[in-house]
Amino acid sequence: MTRLLLLTFLLASQTAFAITNIETQRLNNTEPGTSGNISFTLDGEMGDSDEFTLGAAITFIRSYTRDEWIVLLDREYSEIDDEVNTDETLLHVRHLTKHNQHWGHEVFTQYEEDLFSDLAKRAILGAGVRYTLNADTKLKTANHFGLGAFYEDEKYADNILEDDEQNVRLNLYWSYRNKLADNMTYTSTLYFQPDVEEFGDDKGLWQNAVTISVTSTISLSVLWNASYDTKAPDGNEDSELNYKSIIIYNF
Repeated sequence: MTRLLLLTFLLASQTAFAITNIETQRLNNTEPGTSGNISFTLDGEMGDSDEFTLGAAITFIRSYTRDEWIVLLDREYSEIDDEVNTDETLLHVRHLTKHNQHWGHEVFTQYEEDLFSDLAKRAILGAGVRYTLNADTKLKTANHFGLGAFYEDEKYADNILEDDEQNVRLNLYWSYRNKLADNMTYTSTLYFQPDVEEFGDDKGLWQNAVTISVTSTISLSVLWNASYDTKAPDGNEDSELNYKSIIIYNF
């Protein structure tokens, strides 16, 4: 099913280059076929300062009996008084090969660019294994576990004194889905990504979402995130809590 997200209320912005969570999308993708969504954000203000913000995101999932492809493209752009202050791009591509109902292995790559953040560019390439605890798609709950590693290439902005970094990180995650009612689903995903060479250099994300089907075509999803980076580009520990709500039109 293709989902068009007509209106997005961003109640707090996400940290640039936080961990990208794709599990919320594919937790609901339990059968072979094609699914995805397109979201648009358009905000503006005219007065003492003229503000303009445009965002778009596309997620595409193609699932076969033994294989699954996921492509995520996210773009955000904004101006204040004709001066650009946000220019972000994210592309994530992942392929999963299923060996049986429980086990599979996956490879993935990701590229991010933000012309106005301390971390200007980030590219990763990785692989891992995925284990599905609840393989029966008719069950109310589902649990998935992942273990892998990736190579990370980070380039800082010109004003940052820190040197660009190349790291190898472990990638551990747990994703959970529970159907609370016929029209309500809860999903939760926990990521932990420590540097394999430098003790104490860790990244993490915990994201929770409740999605309610208001009618047969309209749904409301509320997301809450907690993220942290023990070695942010400015050298300090960085943690953030944020949330957002989305109105979804299904067709």
